[in-house]
Amino acid sequence: MEMIIAHTPDPDDAFMFYAMFEHKIKTSFEYRQVVKDIETLNKEAINNLYDVTAISANGYIRVSDKYDLTASGASFGINYGPIVVAKKQIDLKNAVIGQPGTYTSSFMLYRMFNDSREYKEIRFDQITNEILKGTIDAGILIHDEQLKFQDKGLIKILDLYDQWKAYAGDLPVPLGFNAIRKSLSLEDKLKYREDFENSIKYAFDHEDDAVKYAMKYSRYNDFELERKFIKMYVNELSIDFGERGKKALEMYYKKAAERKLISPFTPVIV
Repeated sequence: MEMIIAHTPDPDDAFMFYAMFEHKIKTSFEYRQVVKDIETLNKEAINNLYDVTAISANGYIRVSDKYDLTASGASFGINYGPIVVAKKQIDLKNAVIGQPGTYTSSFMLYRMFNDSREYKEIRFDQITNEILKGTIDAGILIHDEQLKFQDKGLIKILDLYDQWKAYAGDLPVPLGFNAIRKSLSLEDKLKYREDFENSIKYAFDHEDDAVKYAMKYSRYNDFELERKFIKMYVNELSIDFGERGKKALEMYYKKAAERKLISPFTPVIV
């Protein structure tokens, strides 16, 4: 049986899938990959195109009738999360904010704790350029863009993890997930999850090789920079986010519902 997996062109995803796609481990299925940016996958998920898809915590809400979340393969921020950058300190309430996608976890996280005059959806790797051009006042940064903004003369004006921590304590920030077709049998879902868990464990045990593989998706030709980024968001919770991850998701959706960004919501997790 072949499964089609849609993931992002980001080194952290590639790192986790390395062993599966490069046949470094024995798997229950054959796997074929489709690579698209996260907001495209968030929007395409409504069409149920893939057996497994990368998805944001926010994006999952609208497709929970079609997909279950897997407890493996998640990206949680432990002690860090998305940031907001600008040329200088500004009043965010009166600002035009660049956001990386309507259904991204980071955009909903921002709106949980902040209000701004206007939002513009901009591909995540173009947000810093738009700040420099003056089309937006500030932007929400995700992925490895978080590690390069200072090279462009920008400053961090808000750390969303600080706001999350004030609300949720030491729970990690829920960001990226994998969702598997609800129509698949529970047996096949669990077989896939075992394959993915083993792939992530293999990457941890063969870190240099996995990072080298992931570099083909890097936007910066800097091995140690990408290693740093990968280790920010691929951690012990990526193998199985367990009760701690479930609690973080519960708090995430609770806050969003309190702010009336969503209706009360409980994810289905396998």
